Amino acid sequence: MPIPTTAALAYARADIHAAVAAADDPHRRRQYALSARDYAVTVLLANDATADQTRHADYYLTDAEAFIATTADH
Repeated sequence: MPIPTTAALAYARADIHAAVAAADDPHRRRQYALSARDYAVTVLLANDATADQTRHADYYLTDAEAFIATTADH
């Protein structure tokens, strides 16, 4: 069963916030960023996503990719 778009967006947002909070633990930060990326992509690919939801998902994806890049060695 696919995850609802609104839930995926909320999970992406929560994982980005958790990644920010995990500044002292690069491995944990990376794990949250990977999860946020996956949820953001879920929204971007959803047929029922609104323009506002896709815009926010794109922001979360950009943030997640930045965290992933800075933790590439972990």
